[in-house]
Amino acid sequence: MRNAIRKKLVKSICELKGHVFEPFMAGPNTEKPYVVVTIGGEATTNMRYGFDLPVRIWPYVERTSFKEVDDLAKEIRDALLGKDLTTKCGLVFRLRYVGSGEDFYDPEWDALTRRLDFVTDVVRGG
Repeated sequence: MRNAIRKKLVKSICELKGHVFEPFMAGPNTEKPYVVVTIGGEATTNMRYGFDLPVRIWPYVERTSFKEVDDLAKEIRDALLGKDLTTKCGLVFRLRYVGSGEDFYDPEWDALTRRLDFVTDVVRGG
């Protein structure tokens, strides 16, 4: 799933220049803008055989303006919402946007960010 999300963001958002990372792969010297994708633990749903996975996406930009975070967040939502994403094994899923965290300045990385929260919709065979 993580790789399908990464591929979609890289393909859809040119300004990222392929900079879509897993947790702990980016750091203070990583060229901005970039995105970090984290996936949480499985959460049960009302569906008999289903589960949701929380997906959190963190867009990082230079310490200039939170408008840049807003613009990148919109591009991320536009790239992912309502799109079928396919894993290497042929599972097809969609992400549902459920909100965001607060604006955040990371002094160690000298970057602005805000967490975007998604959950998976039903995962089905391709």
